[in-house]
Amino acid sequence: MQYIGLAVLWSLYFLHHSLLSSGSIKAKLLKAGVSLRIQRLIYSFISAIGLLLLLFYNGALGGDKLLPEHRGVKALALFLAAAGVFIIREAYKAYNFSAFLGFTEESKEDLKDTGIQAHIRQPLYSATILIFCGFFLYDSRLASLISLVCVLAYLPLGIWLEEKKLIMLYGEKYVQYTQAVPALVPNFRRR
Repeated sequence: MQYIGLAVLWSLYFLHHSLLSSGSIKAKLLKAGVSLRIQRLIYSFISAIGLLLLLFYNGALGGDKLLPEHRGVKALALFLAAAGVFIIREAYKAYNFSAFLGFTEESKEDLKDTGIQAHIRQPLYSATILIFCGFFLYDSRLASLISLVCVLAYLPLGIWLEEKKLIMLYGEKYVQYTQAVPALVPNFRRR
């Protein structure tokens, strides 16, 4: 039952992620007098706290390891997680991190298609996959597997919603970008 609870909590987390980032919800909140900066700040705060609580709950569930303990597996786990962190770091080079979190006002910027974004459209989602795969390999309990499966199940929807929003924002330029740059797995030869 506790594992079903974990999956339900992940579903609620992703529902929050999708709803609060949708254009229609943002428009309604703007109409109610909540600025985009305050919306972003609230979104970032709830997302960070929610993720931490989910990870703590995941860790508290206990259980046996599904994979045998092996130094090679642990090394691979740390490599995947470190690669994910590196990708996040590279992705944020293109953005104003303070505005991304909601501490300062966001300004409409041009499409980011340089740096790591020249090779991959959704680097934060790619990094999330790497980090959660590494997390599962490092802590291969059923709870960690359920968390990984929930993340992998949500990402296609999350990417679709994100790209729908970006097409509305950048139009044909973003459509051309989607045709030239893969979403999750970089192809360094293409660009």
